[in-house]
Amino acid sequence: MTRIAASPKDNTTLLGHPKGLFVLFLTEMWERFSFYGMRAILVLFLIDQMSGGLGWSDADATKFSGFNVLMVYLLGIPGGIVADRYIGQRAAVLSGGILQCIGHFLLALSSKYIFFVGLGFIAIGTGLLKPNISTMVGSLYAKGDPKRDSGFTIFYMGINIGAALAGIMVGYVGEVYGWHYGFGLAGLGMLIGIATFMAGQKYLGSINTQPKERDSKQANSNTERFNFTKEEKDRLLMISICLTAIFTFFVAFEQAAGLLTVYAKKYTHRYIGSWEVPASILQSLNPIFVIGLGPIVALVWSRLAKRYKRISSTYKMGISNIIVALGTLFMVAAVLQRSASPTGKSDLHWLFNTYLFYTIGELSLTPIFLSFITKVAPKQIEASIMGIFFAVVGAGGLTAGFLGAQASFLGALPVFQTIFCMTLLIGILFIIFNKRLMSLTHGSEQAASDNA
Repeated sequence: MTRIAASPKDNTTLLGHPKGLFVLFLTEMWERFSFYGMRAILVLFLIDQMSGGLGWSDADATKFSGFNVLMVYLLGIPGGIVADRYIGQRAAVLSGGILQCIGHFLLALSSKYIFFVGLGFIAIGTGLLKPNISTMVGSLYAKGDPKRDSGFTIFYMGINIGAALAGIMVGYVGEVYGWHYGFGLAGLGMLIGIATFMAGQKYLGSINTQPKERDSKQANSNTERFNFTKEEKDRLLMISICLTAIFTFFVAFEQAAGLLTVYAKKYTHRYIGSWEVPASILQSLNPIFVIGLGPIVALVWSRLAKRYKRISSTYKMGISNIIVALGTLFMVAAVLQRSASPTGKSDLHWLFNTYLFYTIGELSLTPIFLSFITKVAPKQIEASIMGIFFAVVGAGGLTAGFLGAQASFLGALPVFQTIFCMTLLIGILFIIFNKRLMSLTHGSEQAASDNA
């Protein structure tokens, strides 16, 4: 019989999963509503010259968007360390949510200087909340529990429901009624997330209330804490190599926050009938696709695993990079069409297909890697490793911003061609060296699957 780790007081489940999962699901859903709502209109606010925006150039706005992504995710490293060493993951999640809420409401004020202070609060808050809430999901399940992966899939759905609502609601309010109203709506979402997390404490039991250094008998000192075995060192090397695939994927994926948004706003024919689709709403395509395609992609991978006995996480990481490379080809086609069009604009379906392929790639990467960390990473630094993962996502976002900014000087075509070649190469390499990479886990992922 499978045991749920650190079970809550009432020891009950919902849909076969701990009720705490759905507390974290709703908390993360509203946190992502606030973050992706802000992201949907940030670049548009920065380049707007007519409706109260800052009037920046496309290149500066795209680079700043990348820098903002970096800071948001880079702070996940100290956020994980603070939780592991000092306050515990549950306190880190709550503190991070409060800081994010303050930040979003500061964005709603009509002050340029306070605006950037608000972005700082959001970055620090995300660094505390994001890695630790993901680790808490893994802590709800006992080692080898077969429901762990599906639990992360459910949790990941919460992320995308929040992101889908954000692009539509915050994007529409921001573009139609005013940017600062949009930022305020994002803050309201985070406030709901905090209330949900606090109300659901009884369903989280005793998990993640203390720093892991205090909980672990093997970590009486910092020296012992980092005294890894040979197998653990190999697993850390494996994680480091896999982060390369994470980086290249998000260099492509995070174009959505910058170059793809600018391209949609200025160079895409966005009319459906007589209605012009707001550029910010297009950012909801990705999470909407995730919600619709998530079960389908999971079913495909499940059937392939049964047919071929087992498909490793590293193989999926390679495939995901190839898929995002194919998605980028649609933007190459869009640029070529635009150069030949008398209107100087390309059709909407190119962006639609790019987001579709990016989403399929994402579904083969992010939830898989989050679960992979909880299986392979040394437990005493699990939250820190999760923080490093999000920092690499941020580094990909920064690179995406600076690469996307080159479109203002070189044109969009060489930018998209570079992204295509880079992701395709990494994807092929991960597939070729799949077995050698998996040997570094010393069977930890296989053991988890066999226990299922």
